[in-house]
Amino acid sequence: MKKLLFLAVICLLASASPVSAQLIIRNSGHAEVGVNPSTNDLDSVTVLKLFGKFGEQAAGARASFGDTTNVMVGELGTTNTDRMWLHGKNGLYVTTSTGTNVDTVFYIDPSRSPQIFFSAELTANGLNIPSDERFKENIEPVEDVLGALTNLEAVSYNYKEGIARASGSPRRAATSQAEGDEHFGFLAQNIKDVFPQLVRTDDKGYMYIDYIGLIPILVQSINELQARLDAVESTQQDSQQPALLAAQQTGLNELDGTTAGYKLYQNSPNPWNSETVIRYSLPQNVAAASIYIYDMQGKQLKSIPATGRGESSVTLGASGLQAGMYLYALVADGQLIDSKQMILTK
Repeated sequence: MKKLLFLAVICLLASASPVSAQLIIRNSGHAEVGVNPSTNDLDSVTVLKLFGKFGEQAAGARASFGDTTNVMVGELGTTNTDRMWLHGKNGLYVTTSTGTNVDTVFYIDPSRSPQIFFSAELTANGLNIPSDERFKENIEPVEDVLGALTNLEAVSYNYKEGIARASGSPRRAATSQAEGDEHFGFLAQNIKDVFPQLVRTDDKGYMYIDYIGLIPILVQSINELQARLDAVESTQQDSQQPALLAAQQTGLNELDGTTAGYKLYQNSPNPWNSETVIRYSLPQNVAAASIYIYDMQGKQLKSIPATGRGESSVTLGASGLQAGMYLYALVADGQLIDSKQMILTK
């Protein structure tokens, strides 16, 4: 009975279709649906074949679901391209399942957003983004970003269990390793307050950060910071000259600070606000030595006797000094051993 019913269905399909339409079941059990474009022996076909009607190369072969061209798999158009097309008029969703739950791997839905949304981690050998100058217009340098970056706050976080990171897609029920792991990044709300150009919001109100767009911002901030450091270094070099000249004008001859037995160390703490310790080292045969404090214009402000020999130290208090940058120098037996900078904050 089942065989007779199957043959009746085949006859019905054949009678209701154009003469060129075929549903063929080969002796091997292989099935062919469509138009046979050639007289070659097809008994060796090992898969289900869809033959297109355009030319001998089966151009235009496709399987449609529902409307003829709205959702289809196969070859688009009338020219043989040997390319497979996945076409969805209102978008394309790739899903997998865990039990009865459907998880979305990625999707693109032009009615909601032009971006492709992934709910899985991506691994690639490289990422190249169109960036040729000829692709762009209204090109302007980015400036003054260093201060804005101080308003960003890096955070650590875990993704919530079951979160659908491609929001609005079928829910992600299974907990992945990525959801349980600790991540570092930013909150989109924080980025939007500082660099709104780097935040995208979908139709559900969820926000996404353009992390790649942050790279030029970070590079520019490094350039700005380097420019500031260069300016400070240049100012310091210029400001040191009066102090060194003042020491030389008193008849002092600068010695190499690495000379055996002579050493001036960086004060600690630095910066400081109440008192700081200046360590030094002097040979036992030094007759007299002092630590001199200068402002950045070369004016001597204080003199502290360095009575210790070998490894020793003096303590400098903030009394009588204003917040700012200073020079201190170690002078032994009328010779300038070394000088360093320090910063007083109040």
